[in-house]
Amino acid sequence: MEVTLYDDWIDNPKSELELILEQFPFKEGSPQPKLEDLPQYKHLAKFSIEEAANEVLGLVIKRYMLLRRTLSDEHKLRLDKILANQCSQPFSKPELNKNLQLFLSKEKIAAFHHINDAYSSIPLALASAMGVKILLAGLYALYSGEHRYFKNKTKSRSEIAAEGGIARTRQYLATKQKACDLLNALTPQEGWNQELDAFKAIIEKVEKYLIYNKIKYPALSNIKRTLRTWIKEDPLVSACVMLRNQPPTDKETK
Repeated sequence: MEVTLYDDWIDNPKSELELILEQFPFKEGSPQPKLEDLPQYKHLAKFSIEEAANEVLGLVIKRYMLLRRTLSDEHKLRLDKILANQCSQPFSKPELNKNLQLFLSKEKIAAFHHINDAYSSIPLALASAMGVKILLAGLYALYSGEHRYFKNKTKSRSEIAAEGGIARTRQYLATKQKACDLLNALTPQEGWNQELDAFKAIIEKVEKYLIYNKIKYPALSNIKRTLRTWIKEDPLVSACVMLRNQPPTDKETK
């Protein structure tokens, strides 16, 4: 199988197979249940052998990229060349070790061997009637030995974006609540003529609130622009802006 490497393999969300392997790790040195009873086996057996092989290949590549990221740029390229050679004309193990020892520690060489052994199981599985069992043996090799190089602390872009959005929401919540309190207290009985009137009525009080409470988010230098945006678009703040002749809310009509 041809392998294409991208740095964002690390950034990919965990696959179902990866989550299963974390939840039900192989137990070294203890009696193993029948292969067919393992959750890993049951998961792979649901697919065609080609699809199951791709599932395993995805994990092999991800683990390779996690190991690769611990290296300098120069050593990354050297390891990539060795991996490419292993895919076409594999070195013998002594020759492979000789090349790896030039720039990898003993522990990283062992980790690379686990990756290489797992990858080697894939073409064997594709050519065998015992394909899923061979893939399982490859996964056992992949998850053997030292795991510290494979602990992925890198979060996906979507996770980072989501956490950033949640963090910003929490940081701004107190100021939004203050803006709502002011709008509820200062809204004329007949409502505001326009949104700008609501903004002008509360901006100075919001600024004083930020200064008095030493609130950094939103920044005082940007609060005018931020408040204008909240009054127009924010679900919480804009709901408190009652304009003149504005249709009554569901709550008001009950």
